[in-house]
Amino acid sequence: MLAKILLLVIVLSLGGCFSTIGHMSGERCVYHGTRASWAWANHPDTLSSWPFLIDTPFSFALDTLLLPYDLTAFLPDSMGGDRSECVIKGGLNVIM
Repeated sequence: MLAKILLLVIVLSLGGCFSTIGHMSGERCVYHGTRASWAWANHPDTLSSWPFLIDTPFSFALDTLLLPYDLTAFLPDSMGGDRSECVIKGGLNVIM
């Protein structure tokens, strides 16, 4: 019973990991975590893609929740917009 609870806590704490990392780095891209997770899952140098595939739906859910915040980056500068280009570091841009 304790092992199941511990496993559930670990899985839930890692869910949306790419989204969390993307937002903590200050990048305000639309669906940043989902794009990064999917790109790493399909990257040829990735030894095992299943952890990234598990993270993808959780990143999608968190990115959807944070979508209004990300969309404010496209506002004019006078309204708090961000003029920096949305680029995922490491050359993993899968959606332009």
